Amino acid sequence: MDYAFLPPEINSARMYSGPGPNSMLVAAASWDALAAELASAAENYGSVIARLTGMHWWGPASTSMLAMSAPYVEWLERTAAQTKQTATQARAAAAAFEQAHAMTVPPALVTGIRGAIVVETASASNTAGTPP
Repeated sequence: MDYAFLPPEINSARMYSGPGPNSMLVAAASWDALAAELASAAENYGSVIARLTGMHWWGPASTSMLAMSAPYVEWLERTAAQTKQTATQARAAAAAFEQAHAMTVPPALVTGIRGAIVVETASASNTAGTPP
């Protein structure tokens, strides 16, 4: 959608009547919390596996379990990083909205300007053709 082709009343009304950035900020906080949980799970799981295979459990079963658990830990780490990135993107979207909102003329001001234009146009057409 190209907002440059819409009248200012529509752009202003849309910007000021929407939900604002709060939902994106709440989502970012939720993504951050999920990222922290996933990172913690990866760290704890990896730590337990390392302790088991390093100190208490040896042999082919230990080696097999270590090999089978590595992809799971890697998935947790990768997913934690991706959820952290999603949180960062949600905060960036909220910041972009706040910047656009700050640069948008409020609806009441747009209406006032349109009204002033109508008054000035009517005044100019009423005095057209009269000597100064």
